[in-house]
Amino acid sequence: MANIDDDDGVFVERRSRQMESFAIYRKLKAVVDSWNREERGKARVAAAALYGLLAWFALLAAAAYFLPAYALPVSIAGFLVWIAFVAVMLESI
Repeated sequence: MANIDDDDGVFVERRSRQMESFAIYRKLKAVVDSWNREERGKARVAAAALYGLLAWFALLAAAAYFLPAYALPVSIAGFLVWIAFVAVMLESI
């Protein structure tokens, strides 16, 4: 009878270690997955910010060529819009 109880105790200990190991694995996997999502989000924001900056430079060049009197206000407004765009993109991560 004692042999059966010992076998049950060994089984329970082994099974509890397996469950604990699985729980730790799942938690670490969730952390790594969240890091990967964050890195992909940062890359998306960086690409969108670069495209926005290029669009701002294009608008600035067009304003300087076609409406030179409004080049300074367009540059200031465009920069502020670009900063707001990047801030909104960062909030969406």
